[in-house]
Amino acid sequence: MESDWTFEVGGISLTLVGPTVWIEPFAQGWAPWAGGSPGREVHLVQDTTLPTPTGSFLMARPRFAGGRCLLEASGFVGKIAPEEELVLLRAHPAAKPDDLAYFVRTTFALRAFDQGALLFHAAGVVHHGVAYAFFGHSGSGKTTAARLSEGKPVLNDDLLLLRPTKTGWEAYATPFGRRRIPEVRSAPLRALLRLVQATEERLAPMSRGRALGELVANFPVVNADPIRSQALLARCEEILQTETVSLLQFRRSDTFWEVIDAHFG
Repeated sequence: MESDWTFEVGGISLTLVGPTVWIEPFAQGWAPWAGGSPGREVHLVQDTTLPTPTGSFLMARPRFAGGRCLLEASGFVGKIAPEEELVLLRAHPAAKPDDLAYFVRTTFALRAFDQGALLFHAAGVVHHGVAYAFFGHSGSGKTTAARLSEGKPVLNDDLLLLRPTKTGWEAYATPFGRRRIPEVRSAPLRALLRLVQATEERLAPMSRGRALGELVANFPVVNADPIRSQALLARCEEILQTETVSLLQFRRSDTFWEVIDAHFG
């Protein structure tokens, strides 16, 4: 039996189309994001001619050719071709929900970028009505920073959507992570803080060149596409025009908020 289901994050919608057994977990797990106008269709197709998956699809890295994104692994063949309005994943029926979500997340990253937004590898915490984005590579402390922010709304502990506004950027909660029922759906972005493990907490300035490099490295999927690279760099420059990017030396204690308050008020 086939089903379709639409979700929306920050005005960007995708409509998932496929077997009910694959669509229903999205409808249940991502329920807070249900609705919105029908968006770009993402077709999930069961293909018994493909081999049984031998590992996680999450290990597949996107390959780009002419603006098209290919994702392939044992048991999976995915293609995202925006100009052709084609988004299709063929997968063995044994595919797991996390594998399917990886393809949807990849599609969303490209769709967001093509609509002027960015999917950001960061944890987002709302404090005094504004969002602080804690970013860095896996293991840098994003999830820990979110967990230690007791009493503060967490947008997500791994991936945020950033969209430009007339005065800056807005950070949006997404369903892509462990925090999937946010208390707050979005907040104006106040600062982007690159987490660095240290023995004491302090904020340190970052050169413009390093800030650009760090930002580019943490906008997944689009940073792997040579065709989108110049546009991505330009968008990062736009962020630096209105937003603060700093290093946050972090010892995995909730006292880092004292440092943030002392600096940003």
